[in-house]
Amino acid sequence: MAAANSSTAEPGRLHPWLRALLAGPCALGLTALIMAVMPFWVPKGIGGVDHIAFPLFFMPAIWAVIFFYALLDRRLGRIAIVMAVIAVIHLIALRAVLFG
Repeated sequence: MAAANSSTAEPGRLHPWLRALLAGPCALGLTALIMAVMPFWVPKGIGGVDHIAFPLFFMPAIWAVIFFYALLDRRLGRIAIVMAVIAVIHLIALRAVLFG
């Protein structure tokens, strides 16, 4: 029988917290990072403001896709890897644009 005062958290009790962390602050941070890089890969329109307007217009959709993916995928490790890969790609693009 397991001890009642175990120093490690049970995996079943930790998963909702990790999922909430990935779906909450991590999804919001990744959305902000994607929005920061979007003006550089969205082409300028005829009026010259589409590259600025599209990130603002699509922000709720970007956030919703990341949020629901973090909630609906069964494997927490896969969620973290996918979000990390997307973040690294956008950080590299942001660094290339800013420090060129």
